[in-house]
Amino acid sequence: MKKFITAILICVAFAAQAQTIKQLKQDMYGIASDATEGRFTGSPGYLKAARYVAGQLKAAGLKTTLQSVPFVWDNYDGSILTIEGITYQHKGGNFIVLQYSTSEPGHWMILKSIPDSSETEKLLKEKVAGVILLPNKQQSGDWETTVIRQYRFGYMHYAADYVPANAPLSIITISPALAEKVNDGQKLLVNLKFRTEKVNGYNVIASLPGADRKRKNQTIIAGAHLDHIGRLGAHIYNGANDDAGGCVALMAAARSFSKHFARRSIMFVFYCGEELNLLGSRYFMEHPPIPVKDIILNINLEQIGSKHRSFHGIWAIGDPQFHDSFFASGSMFTGADLKYSPTDSLRDVLSNTDSYSFMKKNVPSVLLGSGGFDEHHTPEDKIDLIDFAHLQKASRLLVSLIGKLAN
Repeated sequence: MKKFITAILICVAFAAQAQTIKQLKQDMYGIASDATEGRFTGSPGYLKAARYVAGQLKAAGLKTTLQSVPFVWDNYDGSILTIEGITYQHKGGNFIVLQYSTSEPGHWMILKSIPDSSETEKLLKEKVAGVILLPNKQQSGDWETTVIRQYRFGYMHYAADYVPANAPLSIITISPALAEKVNDGQKLLVNLKFRTEKVNGYNVIASLPGADRKRKNQTIIAGAHLDHIGRLGAHIYNGANDDAGGCVALMAAARSFSKHFARRSIMFVFYCGEELNLLGSRYFMEHPPIPVKDIILNINLEQIGSKHRSFHGIWAIGDPQFHDSFFASGSMFTGADLKYSPTDSLRDVLSNTDSYSFMKKNVPSVLLGSGGFDEHHTPEDKIDLIDFAHLQKASRLLVSLIGKLAN
């Protein structure tokens, strides 16, 4: 048995070294090029990236499926705001909808803050159709982020949690550019066109059965999030480091193990909806393809490839029992480039990653990352930002770690 395990580990180590930078770059372009338009969950660009990942892993010999994750989208496309006879479309960030009501057409009131309940009641008696809010200082300083947050958290809903809005008054916030065009004496026309749409996100799941009959029900989950925050106007948020880099490393590991099976089963998962409050991994754990009791470990990859990473090597945050295996798997890094922090010391960090969905189900977890980076959630998170030599070493560490724990 000892020779059997040693042989598997040697093969896995060799396969990890065989993952070329050329292949890593091909996968990165397949996921994070402009063609996938930032991979916002449920968008055509996201589906294009998901199909690329699924196709590549299926071709490598893994059993691959798309797990549908149901969402509801508030669609305001076609809504317009008219100022002095000039119309401005909702799409592209001229304004965002905070609240929608089916109230009858009428005058729109310009305010600086959201009205409270008594103010709302007064406006309704005055037959006000809706409220136009001017952006505050913070919103004016970073309007694009304001729009993205509303698109991400205001318009997209997890279907299981969705409750149709029943607002008494429509409220929109206009952009700083439009705020300069309006004054209190103007009558502004707003035409809100609203419909709810069912939208599917998809988790990509690639499975490899264990070679040991007694242990193949014991499964290691290795995952990264495939989604990012999409496109706003002319700006594409490619999300090369967040988290296409993690997905590329995961694909490299999946290809390695497809040639050299481990004793335990391995499942590689590419989540949607991480940018939507971890909803893809939440759905995965609420509708697991295998019993949760059979998941012995979750490994999550997050932001591991940037040239501007805050930690030069790989920083793991995880349960204590995986400390030694992590360091034993990192021979391609110097000692100073490996760091391990216990879960309890950075639980607030983990709560913003897909690891948290597993932690809530008491599944042991390890997060692998390389710290933060300045281009996070900006259009500058592009493929040129990726250090592919570092990403290759990170991929090798991942394969070695999975190999040790799966055998």
